[in-house]
Amino acid sequence: MAEDLRNAEYTLYSAPFSLYSMMARHTVQLGPSTANAQPPKQITLHFIHHKKDENLAEDYLVRVNPKGQVPAMTGGNLARPLTDSISITLHLAETHYPAMLPAAHAAVIRDLLARIHAIPGLSFTNKNPTPEMTQRNPSPVEEILKRTDLSLEYRKALEGKLKFHNENNAIAFQPVVVAKACADLKAIFVEITEHRKRSGAYDNKASPGEWTFGREVGPTALDSHLLPLVLRCVDAGNAELVPSELQQWAAVLANGPIWQKVMHGRPTLWDASMGPVEDMQEMMSL
Repeated sequence: MAEDLRNAEYTLYSAPFSLYSMMARHTVQLGPSTANAQPPKQITLHFIHHKKDENLAEDYLVRVNPKGQVPAMTGGNLARPLTDSISITLHLAETHYPAMLPAAHAAVIRDLLARIHAIPGLSFTNKNPTPEMTQRNPSPVEEILKRTDLSLEYRKALEGKLKFHNENNAIAFQPVVVAKACADLKAIFVEITEHRKRSGAYDNKASPGEWTFGREVGPTALDSHLLPLVLRCVDAGNAELVPSELQQWAAVLANGPIWQKVMHGRPTLWDASMGPVEDMQEMMSL
């Protein structure tokens, strides 16, 4: 079995500035540093330019991720593609990096990850939606579905994607949804801070980048998602949601070697001054 794990090869579909892609890539980079790690033979990064709707292309939507989102992962011993960052992280932890899901904290980690991912990301990562978006955030799928040259399989996949969008991202900027998302996220950060206090990680002057459950436990699946989440909140102008100690912790780790492999010194939000994403070749491989 161990030999099978070492020979596993995966493809990770990702976009450099997608929050959830960052979470998956951070897991990939953190995993090999943990105890008893059995890294796969290879994880190949496949760039999906979702700003150009490559996530809505027929091959991707039909064969990889019916949600039409990034990240997604295929290969290895997977019976079917993994279609979100939480399932990717948990698979890698359960299969290759067991120390990222330690038995003593596994239930708490799974619960916090589930609650984090139940919060619509758009609701706290864009503070300036247009008036139209606050009513209903549109989807490019609506235009694609007007075409008359779509295969039946592709049309069905697009209709499924639109249904997913309407139930999630279409309402993400409505004021009541944003308010709940911010309140839920703030409560989660407070809860994580309490875990940090109990483990001795909180405001640890001797080790300011200490992981949530302390040095003896090391980085977990929660930490692999927490760091990009905190950094994105700060970059998006929602620093007030994040306790100051967590902001300081994230700032320390953002300058560390592992996060540098994820974002190569860039912030978590793209802007035009950085140039085209597709030209950032160092971010197209792990």
